[in-house]
Amino acid sequence: MASLAAAGEALPFSDDILAEIFIRLPTLEDLGRACASCPAFRRVITSHSFLRRLHALHPPSLLGFLTFSSWFHPTESSRSSARAASAVAEAADFEFSFLPTKTKGSWMVRDALGGRFVLDCDDGAGSTFTTIAVCDPLFRRHVILPPLPQGLAAAVEQPLEVDDERRCDVFLAPCSEEGAQGAPQAFSVIWMAHCQTKLVAFIFSSASWQWRAIAPRSWRDLNPAMRRVIKESPLQSRSYAYGCFYWCLSEFHSRSKLIMLDVGRMEFCPVNHPFSHRLGEFAVVELGESRRGMFMLGDNTSNEGRIVQLFSASNQIHGEGASQWVLENTVRLYCSRSFKMLGVADGKLLLQGASEHKSEEKSLCISLDFKTRQVQGVRGIIHSGHCPMVVRYIGYPPSLSLPTI
Repeated sequence: MASLAAAGEALPFSDDILAEIFIRLPTLEDLGRACASCPAFRRVITSHSFLRRLHALHPPSLLGFLTFSSWFHPTESSRSSARAASAVAEAADFEFSFLPTKTKGSWMVRDALGGRFVLDCDDGAGSTFTTIAVCDPLFRRHVILPPLPQGLAAAVEQPLEVDDERRCDVFLAPCSEEGAQGAPQAFSVIWMAHCQTKLVAFIFSSASWQWRAIAPRSWRDLNPAMRRVIKESPLQSRSYAYGCFYWCLSEFHSRSKLIMLDVGRMEFCPVNHPFSHRLGEFAVVELGESRRGMFMLGDNTSNEGRIVQLFSASNQIHGEGASQWVLENTVRLYCSRSFKMLGVADGKLLLQGASEHKSEEKSLCISLDFKTRQVQGVRGIIHSGHCPMVVRYIGYPPSLSLPTI
């Protein structure tokens, strides 16, 4: 069939029939090979309607890591997605040179989701109200978000530093299923300030092209153990599941609380967590069947290294009738490393580990499959002697990708 197409002869099947054949191929690698075999196949496979069907059947893969300084590190040969990662690294512009040049300040990567990245630039005018851009580095597209209206920005009082350079937190929020189906390129951005007495946040929707305020909450309302006025940012370990973002809110680990931002309701609230365990490094994930899970890092009491525990609970974990977390599994990690959770990809928990021993790599990334308890190294993370801040690039090979902007 490929030889007929290459020779310019008519194929015996219509595009619709070819699409039904291709959608039944078992792996993305099979689709990639078919796409490269002849122009007729490529036309069918790269059509927007086919790719939308394909993406609904095949989850995206982890293709690499990007540091805040815009250095991309594709996953390497130990993973099945290594070829796709290499192709993305070659095709995409992870230096974001297509963004407008700034005479003052510089663009900094803040978050990534679904092939999109959000960056901001302080323009030399301050680190609170920055210029925000949402980018697609694979197709070299970007949009500059409008600034926060003065009426909303007035609620921000004495914001604290959230990293070394900014006094605002900027991250992408997944669109609802209805919004994704109606406008596949729609996106949302959340802007948040950790003020001395309260948590202030706004959400931007590409559909309305407007910013809206999320009801602010005082720290004492979210965690009664907090002081009324704080001096350092108290939020840690952001994760996302089922339309909600989660953080650990604490000035001290012994007084920590789990708080949630319900994006649909646009409200912050405290939620239950495993009370018998100290809430430190964690990640809330979707387990399916209306259950959510929480991975928690802890110390093994037998001094044999760090452990990861998986707890599960029903979706109702706050308000009346809230369910309790149940311990499902425990896995021991490398004894000589400290770890930071990077999130979930390909159905596995990703952790970034650092070691102080000269005989070991200073920094690495591992994946943990809780179904099999298998721990694997993920090559591609930085080995520069420290544990850098990174975001994950999760997507598809260039030939099987759709523009996200």
